[in-house]
Amino acid sequence: MATPTRDYLNATTLKSEFASFSSPAANPELSETPKVGDHFPDSDQLPQLRSLNDKPVLITFLRHCGCPFAEKAFQAFRSLSDTHPDTTFIAISHSNQEDTDEWLISVGGTGDVLIIVDPERTLYAKWGLGFSSYWANIGPMTMWKALKLGSEELIYNRPTKSGYRWQTAGSFAIDTDGTVRWVYVSRNAPDIPGFEDGLRAVGRGKKERRRRSEAKP
Repeated sequence: MATPTRDYLNATTLKSEFASFSSPAANPELSETPKVGDHFPDSDQLPQLRSLNDKPVLITFLRHCGCPFAEKAFQAFRSLSDTHPDTTFIAISHSNQEDTDEWLISVGGTGDVLIIVDPERTLYAKWGLGFSSYWANIGPMTMWKALKLGSEELIYNRPTKSGYRWQTAGSFAIDTDGTVRWVYVSRNAPDIPGFEDGLRAVGRGKKERRRRSEAKP
């Protein structure tokens, strides 16, 4: 695994950093978010879902490359991919290919995660993930949690070289028959899913321990 590094704002990245606060002139048509029990939304951009080969799939749609919460989520996702070879892990980025590749190196590499780059955000829209609000992304509580993440876990905001800060993150678990078994749409930027819940939903995670009172005969 690559060693995580720090990168900093400079004159070149400052312009793109400001651009990340804007919105595109046109957005892809937003579909409804798939529900548990639905078949996954089919797309040529995700051919891996058309031939599952008896392996369930966990998919996470990242906010943007540079976001500290996306980094924390990806680290947790990557760690699970290393210990669950019986499951396919796919991460979707809407930053461009070059910036996504640079970000992945800076956060320690891909591990066993497949990376799909979707700069037009057509996949995001197909899975019902659009833009969210100011308060969900850069409100006071989000800023406080970002500072807390940096001080406690040394995960800091990195330059956002492409992508949009308003993009909603979401994660899904797909069973071997193509059925959606777990859905988690983040309510705000710091809202990171428990990916173990997704694994349990497709029968690959550790089972919850019973309470002592329930274990007694």
